[in-house]
Order: sequence, then C-alpha cells, then structure tokens
Amino acid sequence: MRILISALLVCGMASAQGNSTWRNPYPAHRIAGNLYYVGTEDLACYLIATPAGHILINTGLEDSTPLLRTSLQQVGLKLEDVKILLTMQAHFDHVAAMAEVKKLSGAQVYATEADAPILEDGGKSDPHFGKSFWFAPVKVDRRLRDGDVVALGGVSLRVVSTPGHSKGSVSYTMDVMDGGVKRSVAIANMGSVVMPLKGNAKYPNIAEDFARGFEKQKKLRPDIWVAGHASQFDMAAKHKAGSYVDPQGYQKAVLEYERKFRETLAAGR
Repeated sequence: MRILISALLVCGMASAQGNSTWRNPYPAHRIAGNLYYVGTEDLACYLIATPAGHILINTGLEDSTPLLRTSLQQVGLKLEDVKILLTMQAHFDHVAAMAEVKKLSGAQVYATEADAPILEDGGKSDPHFGKSFWFAPVKVDRRLRDGDVVALGGVSLRVVSTPGHSKGSVSYTMDVMDGGVKRSVAIANMGSVVMPLKGNAKYPNIAEDFARGFEKQKKLRPDIWVAGHASQFDMAAKHKAGSYVDPQGYQKAVLEYERKFRETLAAGR
C-alpha cells in the first residue's frame, strides 16, 4: 500500500513536468444524451449542454483552455456559452484553468464549502500539494452542500459530497436520455488516498470523511458512470465500444477504492 500511495504522489508531481496523458488531446465525444467528454487522454472534463447554456465540470491544467475550446468545437459547442463551472476536487490538475475559463465565458463558479477557499487562494491552503502547484485564484460564486441541486436549462445535477481525496471533493448525479432510454449517471470522484490518513494535522478528519463518502457512493446505482481521470473508468475502451453503460463496473470500482482505503488505514498510514 505504501507503493500505491507513493505512486499516486509521483503521478501528481510528474504532471507539472508534462505528464503526457494529462496533456495529450483526446477526441471530444458524446457519452450519452447531452453529456460530453471534452478532456485530455486522462484528465477528465465534462460538458453538459443545455438550451440555456452549458455546464463545464473541471478545466484541467493551466494551459488547457485552448484544448477545451477545440474540444467543444468538435462537438459543435462554444466555450463562451458555458454558464456554470464545477469541479470534482480543488487540485491544480483539475482546476488550474478555471480562472481563465471564467474570464472568457463569464460563467459562475460553484464549489463545495470545503474546496471553495482553496480555489479562491489559488491552492495555497491545499493540504496536499505545495507551492509548486499553486494556480490562478478564482472567485467562487456559490458554495455547494451535500444534496444541493445545480439546475440549468432543464438539467438538474444533484450534489453528492464525497470528501477525502480533497477536503471538498464531490460527485454529481443526473439523468440523461440515451437513444430514447432514460439512464442515471454518476460523475464520481473516486476515493483515491493521496494524503496520510493518520496524524494528518492539515486534515485531521480525513479518514472519517473518506468513510462517509464511500457509504454514499455505495448507495448510488448509476447506469453510466465516469470519474475525474479517464483511466479510472476505462474511458478509451468504452468510447471504442460505443457504450458507457456499466452499472456493475461502478460498484466494483467503488468497493476496490474502499478496500485500498481500509488497507491503508489499518496499516496506520
């Protein structure tokens, strides 16, 4: 398990040096209904299109704005039509371009109460990453709580608080019409452990937060699920197969992340 944690930390550090899977473009495409993938090979960004404008979840690294613009154009949409910006976790690899996208689009930024301060100070209060991973601060226009609904143009996203990976990491659920079939979707922040669970002075209740988050995720029954990293839900294979329907895969993934968390906790790390 120590190897797992070390690998995750190295992954985060390597990104600042040009982790190719975090930067390489990936073809933008429809996941189902009005939900699109507009991220890179591994850093996931999602666009929910509505008649009243769009919701963008995650922005990627600080130089990701041109890639986002191109991705939206590939599916016939415009970055300037984004009205709401959301994040799944306030780590630099998911939010570093948020300030620029907000400025270009005029979108409102929504974030959980625990992650909002990190966004607003540009990562300076992030208990995980250090000074090398600060990003442009961005004002949060609405602070989200568990059970809140983000609504736009007939779309309703339910907020599911799943902290642990970051203090305010969050998942969302929604319904889409997929080929005439109504399907439930989970945009799930997977509970990977990247900080100490024991003796963490910067995040003393991290283990309790993880445990609560897993209990919430296990109660969800999505037909389709996606995550903050494409590799976490085998995005390329699902895209190639032409279907993201995978209810069993979701349950299996959540249980596996919980197992790794429990092992780390039991080892006193």
